[in-house]
Amino acid sequence: MAELVHVRAELAQLQSTERTLVEQLLAVRVAIETQKSKISKLVKDRPSPINRLPIELLTRILHFVFVSNDGVPYGFSRSLPTLRKDLAGVSRFWRDLIRDTPIFWNNIGLTRDFDSKSLATQLKRSRGYLLDIVILNPHEGSLDALLDTLIPTTNRWRSLTVLAPGTFLSKIIRKLNQYKFPCLEDICIDLCKRSFPQFLLPTNCPVLRRLDIMGLRMTQDFFSKASSTLTTLSLSIRFINDLTFLSRTPTQSLTSLTITGSNPDGNRNRVLGQDTFCFPVLQKLVLDTRSPHLFMDAIVAPKLEHFGYGYDSGSIFGTFGSKFSHVSHFIYLPKFYDGTFCSWVARGLCQDFSGVRHASLPSIDVAAFFECTHPRGHLGSQTPADNWQSLESLSIICTEEYDSWDVDALVKWLTKRQGLGLPSLHIQLGGSPLVNMTIEEFSLRYSQLRDCCALSFKGIEVSHTLHPSTDGSLLRSCNGGLEQPHFAELAGNIS
Repeated sequence: MAELVHVRAELAQLQSTERTLVEQLLAVRVAIETQKSKISKLVKDRPSPINRLPIELLTRILHFVFVSNDGVPYGFSRSLPTLRKDLAGVSRFWRDLIRDTPIFWNNIGLTRDFDSKSLATQLKRSRGYLLDIVILNPHEGSLDALLDTLIPTTNRWRSLTVLAPGTFLSKIIRKLNQYKFPCLEDICIDLCKRSFPQFLLPTNCPVLRRLDIMGLRMTQDFFSKASSTLTTLSLSIRFINDLTFLSRTPTQSLTSLTITGSNPDGNRNRVLGQDTFCFPVLQKLVLDTRSPHLFMDAIVAPKLEHFGYGYDSGSIFGTFGSKFSHVSHFIYLPKFYDGTFCSWVARGLCQDFSGVRHASLPSIDVAAFFECTHPRGHLGSQTPADNWQSLESLSIICTEEYDSWDVDALVKWLTKRQGLGLPSLHIQLGGSPLVNMTIEEFSLRYSQLRDCCALSFKGIEVSHTLHPSTDGSLLRSCNGGLEQPHFAELAGNIS
């Protein structure tokens, strides 16, 4: 009897536990449903994916979009209002962020479609931020109103680009000549054969760092007016009749100098004395002139690292000794390809610039640098490029005449270089907008160079027609009966 009572007591306890567990299960199920409802509400109420980026990160992304104009002010300034409008239409959050963030409004573009009311709104939204101004081709009837609206902010101008037609340019310069620009650091202006404007004087632009002048009418006292704070100077002069003006450049501060122009008769120029003036901090020099040696003979640039030249092959003759032997980057991309570039000219350049580590050459002139002038013996000094003992990379720009490029000399030189156990040279084949290779031409260059250097490609457009093979397992490029089954391998090397 006692045992029966004990068993029944255990059963009662188990049944009680069962009821408790069922109640807990029901409570858990209710809690689950409650949590599901909360989650659904939170998901429904949370910002859309486009609005979840932190404000700081989104601001940086949008700012990058607004300022990435790739150095093309015309297309940039024309499209900027449309870009702002499109991005503001993504969401209310983006609209408010763009409208209330001053850095999205400090790029001012005066174009034909811009009016003074829009300009006033943009200036207000930019608040106290420094302004980047682009003056292009405003409507004739609105130019005065635009300038009157913009001029009161000259104390905030950081950069100025003026590429207006001559009919507007005189009016713009007369207006600017009346004011000072205490924060202006960067100026790009096409003067359309005018003389140096008054507003660019050091007293008016005391912190000017970068100056790019096109269409300048040269005067003897030009550089006496240029700011001594300049670090980057680019001059485009139609006729350079007297090279002595270069002796008055702000030599002590310039780190980059670009000169573009032509002198109809180099012999008529007053010859500067050899090593007559020094650019102590100049790092980059680009000469696009007919007689660059007259200037190069006259300068000393102990920190020069980058030299570029771009006129014709026969105009860079000179004997510069070892004063340019420390230049590490050499770029030769002439405007004119007259076929006169020969190995002895190349040898002189390679000897004068013997410290080059990175070179850029047009494809049509590559052979002159690498052809063997003394066929017997070892690599030694057989070729002009042997003087570039520190050469690490070579960029070859395929010009319109790339089909006449004799690559054999380069291949032989590279093969001999490998045989001597020297490091593999990095060669990059680049294209120009006017060049379009067929797949056969591209494949040929690849097969010739791939085994004797580290080869890469950039900006080369390849035209081809792809056809499936008979078994459907491989794509081949067919043109004129030639087949290149390894196109996929080639394409993988194009960057």
